Amino acid sequence: MEILSPAGSREALRAAVYSGADAVYLGASGFNARINAQNFSDDELRESIAFCHERGVKVYITVNTLVYDKEMPEALSLAEFLTDAGADAFIVQDLGFASLLKKCSPSVPLHASTQMSVCSLDGVEALADLGFTRVVLSRELSYEDISFIARRSPIETEFFVHGAFCMSYSGQCFMSSIIGGRSGNRGLCAQPCRLPYRNGYALSLKDNCLLEHVPKLLEAGVSSLKIEGRMKGAEYVAAVTDAYVRAKNGEPFSVEKKDYLAQIFSRQGFTDGYFTSKTGKEMFGVRKENEPSLRISLPTEEFKRFPLDITVKSDGENAVVSASCDDGYSSEASVPVRKAEKRPTSDEEIYTALSKLGGTPYYINTFSCEKNDDDFIPVSVLNAARRDIVKNLTDMRLTRNQVFSLKKEAPFGFTPAKETKLEAFFLDASSIPANADKLSRIWLPSEFFMRKSADKTVSQYGEKIGVVLPSVFHDSEKRQVEKHLAAVAELGVKHALCGNIGHIRFLSDLGFTVHGDYGLNIVNADSVREYFALGLKSATLSFELTMRQAEDLCGEETGIIAYGRLPFMIMRNCIRGGNGKGCDRKGKTFVLTDRMKKDFLVTCDFGCRNRLWNADTLWLADKKLPKFGFIRFMFTDETAETAENVINSYTENDSELPLNTTRGRYYS
Repeated sequence: MEILSPAGSREALRAAVYSGADAVYLGASGFNARINAQNFSDDELRESIAFCHERGVKVYITVNTLVYDKEMPEALSLAEFLTDAGADAFIVQDLGFASLLKKCSPSVPLHASTQMSVCSLDGVEALADLGFTRVVLSRELSYEDISFIARRSPIETEFFVHGAFCMSYSGQCFMSSIIGGRSGNRGLCAQPCRLPYRNGYALSLKDNCLLEHVPKLLEAGVSSLKIEGRMKGAEYVAAVTDAYVRAKNGEPFSVEKKDYLAQIFSRQGFTDGYFTSKTGKEMFGVRKENEPSLRISLPTEEFKRFPLDITVKSDGENAVVSASCDDGYSSEASVPVRKAEKRPTSDEEIYTALSKLGGTPYYINTFSCEKNDDDFIPVSVLNAARRDIVKNLTDMRLTRNQVFSLKKEAPFGFTPAKETKLEAFFLDASSIPANADKLSRIWLPSEFFMRKSADKTVSQYGEKIGVVLPSVFHDSEKRQVEKHLAAVAELGVKHALCGNIGHIRFLSDLGFTVHGDYGLNIVNADSVREYFALGLKSATLSFELTMRQAEDLCGEETGIIAYGRLPFMIMRNCIRGGNGKGCDRKGKTFVLTDRMKKDFLVTCDFGCRNRLWNADTLWLADKKLPKFGFIRFMFTDETAETAENVINSYTENDSELPLNTTRGRYYS
């Protein structure tokens, strides 16, 4: 099992390595999800990668933001540099960018970022088929879900065990982007979840701590335990890394150690609520402004990570000193031997000379010596042999044979749309208006089809009806989703809308025609290409695009959300503190009011999750839109009469701008 530590600066990187981290993850100057961290210049990256490789520590580079089409050459240029510098893996969110990396630099492994919202075995298997070698699982998974995936995964699994929790599933939060123009999917999150609301700090979770659960994760087969914290200092990195390295090596858990880590940094203590399936109000916590952290001394000595098996064999004229490591590296040096004139060199003296490995990550594990009784080997010669062996081992660790070859793809050919069709999502069928005949598709949540009224609705609107899969669901919930979809199929519904890469094959195998929702975060043509290759019939473009950017992806099978409360978050933990068991509030909406007296709609989603919607309504009826294949309306708390008026406004190009509306990012 690997301990993977954050490195937001050179100081933090050194602290992680000296504390025993097996690998570190860090970002360059762009295209990473912590763009406001100190990060690394080109020269610092080369130096840092070499520093780590000398010590057998792997370096994973975060290029885990969405990449716009015009940025793709710059992103690939960065990847070329990182390949040459010796990156051990790329951590990636954008599927289009990942596909190009796989072609241009096949020798560098791809790790799927937690921003890809992977929370099921189906998602892991889909990414494995696309060439990923590791996936960072969603933080909201329970031990049972993690274990289910890790024991069956065809690729490595990585899981966050310590650090900050986002309120939303990673990759599915758009609040900072739409309100403040700072996208979390672009590394610029302004953390509105940490602000106070009229309901209190309703979106701020305590930090994660799974220190006591390390043995269970080891037993489950998780490949890497990841520590969050690229925005935190070297002292935090050192303390947390040391604690998890010790836990991995068998040190028993102690409450005192957990309390110690809480003093280093926490938000009113820690939580393991997702891991233990004990969600609720106990998971919420905040950190007071200017709250002091415990000061500690940083490690200054090398972490002894390489046990050497050393043998010395002498034939009376020369002695061969051989050293081998348990990770496959080995080296040897030949030293001259002469007959002792006074006192021969003892085995203990040879051992003492060769064991002077202070200032290096090596130490002697086993030692054997075969020599003549009268052999004499000067200590200075043994010291030189030791230095040569260490240098040779270091040089071998620095050797990398990675090649980047730019592969130019033919531009993806978007088929021009003959007309723009109108679609609508309805949170509840009671909002479907009298003029629904103007709609080409009516999307309804999967849970709706379990109602007795579903038959009547499907009979009334026929083939227009489509099912919307939950944005996220875990393997432990899959059977329930299958039950919903069986009811959907029995009613004759053939089209399904999904926003998670793990759901595409799942739906296709059940016989549905699959369409891509906003949750796939499609912002470039290469992503469109990849998702269509996976089986999508159509793709909803990200509403984080400007209209000019979206227009470049305009075609018969692509479209945008053009009206409604934009979905801001999908949350595993209930804002109202419910634990999902016998909740008497399920299905009831309420509002979350911010300091500007804006009321954000909160609804109950599948699996007792919460969905947070924008306070303002997206309105584009007065704009002349590019000819997309479709535009979609999002109806949440609208009445059927309001929905009817909205559809009429868009079909009649109404120029009147209603109150409490927004353009989103389209015209920012």
